[in-house]
Amino acid sequence: MLSTFLLNPPWRMQSLWRRWSPIKTSLTTWPGTSCWMRTSGSETPTSPRARRRSRPPAPTPGSRTGRARPPRRRASPRPRPRQRSRPLWRPPWAPTQPQRSRTWRARVRARTGPVEEITGALPHLGLNGNLKKSPELEEHPPMPWEGPERLESLESLLPRPKRKVSQRYSDTGSTSDSLNLSGDMSTREMGSISVRQDSRFSNKTLKRTRKFVVDGVEVSVTTSKIIGDDEKKDEEMRFLRRQELRDLRLLQKEEHRAQALLNAKLDVQKDQMQRRFDQDMNAKKKYYDTELENLEKHQKQTIEKMETDHAVHLRDETKRIRSEQEKEHTRFQEQLKNRKKEVKREVEKMPRSQRKESLKQRMGSFQQMKQTEEQKFLAAQKEKLDSLLKKITSENKREISETERQCLEKKQHLIREREAAIWDMEEHNLHERHQLLKQQLKDQYFLQRHQLLKKHEKEQEQMQCYNQRMVELLKVRQQQEKGRLPKIQRSEGKTRMVMFKKSLRINSTGSASEDREKIKQFSQQEEKRQKAERLHQQHKHDNQMREMVGQCDSNVRELQQLQNEKCHLLIENETQRLKSLDEMHSQQLREWRELLKPRKKTLEEELNQKKREQEVFFKMSEESECLNPSSPNKLTKFLPYTDSSTT
Repeated sequence: MLSTFLLNPPWRMQSLWRRWSPIKTSLTTWPGTSCWMRTSGSETPTSPRARRRSRPPAPTPGSRTGRARPPRRRASPRPRPRQRSRPLWRPPWAPTQPQRSRTWRARVRARTGPVEEITGALPHLGLNGNLKKSPELEEHPPMPWEGPERLESLESLLPRPKRKVSQRYSDTGSTSDSLNLSGDMSTREMGSISVRQDSRFSNKTLKRTRKFVVDGVEVSVTTSKIIGDDEKKDEEMRFLRRQELRDLRLLQKEEHRAQALLNAKLDVQKDQMQRRFDQDMNAKKKYYDTELENLEKHQKQTIEKMETDHAVHLRDETKRIRSEQEKEHTRFQEQLKNRKKEVKREVEKMPRSQRKESLKQRMGSFQQMKQTEEQKFLAAQKEKLDSLLKKITSENKREISETERQCLEKKQHLIREREAAIWDMEEHNLHERHQLLKQQLKDQYFLQRHQLLKKHEKEQEQMQCYNQRMVELLKVRQQQEKGRLPKIQRSEGKTRMVMFKKSLRINSTGSASEDREKIKQFSQQEEKRQKAERLHQQHKHDNQMREMVGQCDSNVRELQQLQNEKCHLLIENETQRLKSLDEMHSQQLREWRELLKPRKKTLEEELNQKKREQEVFFKMSEESECLNPSSPNKLTKFLPYTDSSTT
C-alpha cells in the first residue's frame, strides 16, 4: 500500500483529492489513535476525551438509589427498533475491514517515522544551510479530512519533478550546500518527539459498564476514565503508602495493647504490695497486742498469787507472834504470881499483929504494880505486833510495787517495740514502694524503647522498599528510554535523510557522485550524532542513578538521624523521670521523718505519765493503809495497778 501510495505521481493524488473534496462526510483521526467514527454528518475519533464527553447523564438527585433513571416507556406495546449507525466511509484504496486501515496507517508511520510531529516542528532545509518553510507546501490545497500538518507530512514524502522544483526555488540566490544540521535543533527534535510519543502512548482509557434493570427495562451506564502512567504510578504509590500506614497502624495497635497489659500488670503489682503491707502491719500489731494481753494476764496472775501468799504469810506470822505473846503473857502472869507469893511469905515472917495491916498494904501496892506492869507488858506486845505486821505489810507492798513496776516496764518496752516495728515497716514500705515505682517506670520505658526499635525497623524496612522501588522505577524508565532511543534515532535518521535528499534535489548544482558523497558524509555525521546521543543518554542515566543512590543514602541517613534523636530524647526523658522520682522519694522520706519526731515525743510522754500515775497510786495505797494492822479481822490486800490504755 505504501509503495502504491508513494509511486503515484502528485498530479494523480491531486486529482484524487479534488474527486474527494465535495464529499460532505469527512473522516478525521485523533493523535495517538487510529479509530474512525461517524457522528452527526461527520466522523469523530473515539478518543478518551470524546469518550469522556459521551458519558450518560448523571443520576437525578431526587432518586432514592442515586442511580440514573431510565426513560419512561411509551404507550405503544411494540418497542421501537434500534437504529443502526450508517456504515463507515472508506477511501478506495483502504481495505474492507476498518482494522486493516489502522494497520495501514501503522505501516506508514513505521516506514516514515512520526512524520506528522517532525514535519510540524522542523522547517525546510535551504541551499545556504538556513532552515525555512517550503513555499510549495504552503501553496498546496489541504485535504478535506486532514489538517495542514498532516498534509505537509504527506507532501514532504512525495517525490517532486526537478523542473517544477527548480522553477519554484529559482529565487534562492545561494549556491552553497549545507551538510550539517544544528545540534540544538536535533536535541529539541528528540525532546519533542519523546514527549509527544510519551503523551500519546502513555494514556489509557478505562471503561466500566454497569447494567441493571429498573421497572423491567435494562439500563446500562458506562463510565470512562483516562489513566496515564503518572496516574498509575501515583495510584500505586498511594496504594503502597496506604499499605505502609496500615502496617504502622497495626504496629500502633500492638503497642497500645502491650502498654495496656503492662499497665494492668503494674496496677496488680501495686495492689499486691499494698495488700501485703497491710497484712504485715495487721500481723505485727496483732502479735504485739497478743504479747501485751499475755503480759497483763501474767501480771494479774502474779499479783493475785503474791497477794494470796502475802495474806497467808501475814496470817501465819500474826498467829505465831500472838502465840509467842500469849506464852510471854503466861510467863509474865507466872512471874506476878511468884512475886505475890514472895510478898505473902514476907508478910508471914512479920509478927501476927502486923500481918493483917502489912498484908493489906502490901497487896494493895502489889495490885497497883501488877496492873501497871500488865498494862505496860500488853502495850509493849501490841506495839511489837504492830511493828512486825507493818514491817511485813510494807515488805509485801514493796514487793508488789516492784513487780508492778517491772510489768509496766515490760509493757512499755513492748509498746516501744511495737511502735518501732510499725515505723520500720512504714519506712521499709516507702523504700519498697519507691523501688517498685522505679522498676515499673524502667519497665515502661523498656517497653517504649522496644516498641520504638520495632517501629524504627519497620520504618527502615519501608525506607529500603521505597528506595528499592525508586531505583527499580528509574531502571525501568532508563531501560525504556534506552530501548526507545534506537527507534527514535532510526525514525529521525530516515526523516533527516529524506529531508536532506529532498534539499539536494531542490538545490542540486553538482553531479550525482558529489550528491552521493554528500549523502555519505551526512550519514557518517548522523552516525556520529547518534553515537553522541547514546553516550549522552548513558552519561545522563549514570548521573541519574548516582543522584538517585545518593538521594536514597541521604534519606536513610536522615531517617537514622531522626531515629537516633528520638532514642536520645526517650533516654533523656527516662533519666529525668527517674531523677524526679528519686527527688520525690527523698522529699516523702524527709517529711515522714519530720512527722516521726512528734510521734516519738508523744509516746514517751504517755509512758512517763503512766509511770507517774502508778507511783501516785502506790503512795495513796500506803497512806490509806489500815491504822491497826494487828486486828485479827483485818487483812492487808493490795490491788494491782491497771493501765488505762489496756482497759
